[in-house]
Amino acid sequence: MKFKAGFGRHETTCFIPGVGMLGYGQPHNTVKEVATPLFARAMCLLDENKSLFILVHLEQAFVTIAIKEEVVRLLKAEFPDLTISDSNLMISAQHTHSAPGGYGHSPFYNFTIPGFQLKIFNTICGGILEAVKAAYKEMAPVTIHWGKHYVSDEKEIAYNRSMHAYLNNKDARKIKKEEWHLGVNRVMEGLIFQDDSGKEKAFLNWFGVHATSVSSFNHRIHHDNKGVAAALYEKNHPGTTAFFMQEAAGDVSPNFIWEKSTKLMRGKYVDQYECANYNGELQFRESEKISKQKEIKGTVRGFHQFMDMSLEVAPAAHGLAFFEGTAEGPGIPKQLGTVLKVVCKLVKKRNLIRNPEFYEKFYEAHSPKNIVLDHRTGSFLGIPLSVWKKLPPIPEPAVEAFRKCAANESINTLPWAPPVLPFQVIALGPIMIVAVPGEITTTSAKRLKQAILNQLQNSTIERVIISSYSNAFMGYITTPEEYATQSYEAGHTIFGSGTLRGIIKGFEGVVDQFKNNKQAPSKTVTPFHYPADELARRTVF
Repeated sequence: MKFKAGFGRHETTCFIPGVGMLGYGQPHNTVKEVATPLFARAMCLLDENKSLFILVHLEQAFVTIAIKEEVVRLLKAEFPDLTISDSNLMISAQHTHSAPGGYGHSPFYNFTIPGFQLKIFNTICGGILEAVKAAYKEMAPVTIHWGKHYVSDEKEIAYNRSMHAYLNNKDARKIKKEEWHLGVNRVMEGLIFQDDSGKEKAFLNWFGVHATSVSSFNHRIHHDNKGVAAALYEKNHPGTTAFFMQEAAGDVSPNFIWEKSTKLMRGKYVDQYECANYNGELQFRESEKISKQKEIKGTVRGFHQFMDMSLEVAPAAHGLAFFEGTAEGPGIPKQLGTVLKVVCKLVKKRNLIRNPEFYEKFYEAHSPKNIVLDHRTGSFLGIPLSVWKKLPPIPEPAVEAFRKCAANESINTLPWAPPVLPFQVIALGPIMIVAVPGEITTTSAKRLKQAILNQLQNSTIERVIISSYSNAFMGYITTPEEYATQSYEAGHTIFGSGTLRGIIKGFEGVVDQFKNNKQAPSKTVTPFHYPADELARRTVF
């Protein structure tokens, strides 16, 4: 069955001096210059049954539900004769930490920006619209081929930054702790699109590695290693639109050298921009080794549902390990972390004594996490929101941003991170693309893939591809064994030790839709929305 496809690209750079970047959560990580432009890349794909799929890939940290909802609205208005929904529109991000933030409604990820930045939001959404319009205008017959390539072990491209957690998995690869370059998925996959004359029109690439070659000590908008790879591919393949997307990158870093002067992990070079260029070029060079191994034939269909993780797994909470950060993005000082660990344990003890019925199951679901932020109550370090509203200014910038939001009553509505998440799969011939709404670790992704493949037995699907940072952002997805170590990723696994179980359940629902050819889930739930007046109080117009 023949496909028609079109591809487009439009710039989404929004330069606002002083605005915070999204990814490291550091108040000093602000915009002062533009090093590289940022782009939205789009694909419109149509099969012979007139079934439409729209893919958008952003050079941003992640995608928010607010972005997805606004783009659906804009596209419906622009293309009233097309059927456009959450099912057939997928928006992913390559996870650069060096792009402006503030484009989501959930306040937690806006504290250090600060606020919901309407200009940035509109720039991204407008850029997506223009990219999709360009793609739809150029639709023409294409052939699609799938291929894969194993990136050889000696390539300095990706490292598991949480080896203690990784090796705690019962199904972890039997390697030594210092063999962290082997604790990742080194398989790179790609889809190659060609027109009737054999000219390449687009290349979709999946490989998991954090876009953190550029550090938090940066003030220049930069597309990082994934952006470098995409730009190089397009330069060396004129007329091709290159999508360098993330697979399982949750515990995967491009950095492998400890830099004493900055006390950060870095890539091959002292200069962070050289590191981004080096890693990006490596991804580009390796991607060119993907050959056309199988032609994709059949149809394209999208399936989608929302699920409330707070009900299916546990209410959200952020742990101390998240605030302590990683070696490539450190958080609070170690001494402060030691003190806060004691505070967290005292708060837990007090809460269990005062209200065991309210707290017992909550702490059980999150154990052994030291809970700093309880999204059910808005309690931060055990201090209720009502008290934060009355406190005087605080010298620590991130905490002060939180206090200001409490004081102007712009964060009254809980929770502060999205509990209702989108689960989407795209069936493209024998391939299923799984749109994961967060950061999934190497082993979590392996288990999710296997669970989906088990469910798909006796179906037409032969291969499952994980596509991270898609449609929304929930933080990290760790295995129960990884969660038990309370690494940074576990501290940001906000729905507790059962998070992976919940993710698997969410995708079971959409895979069931595929197997039974159903376009609607058996039960519906809608995304969480904040009151308009409260959102306005934390909006920067």
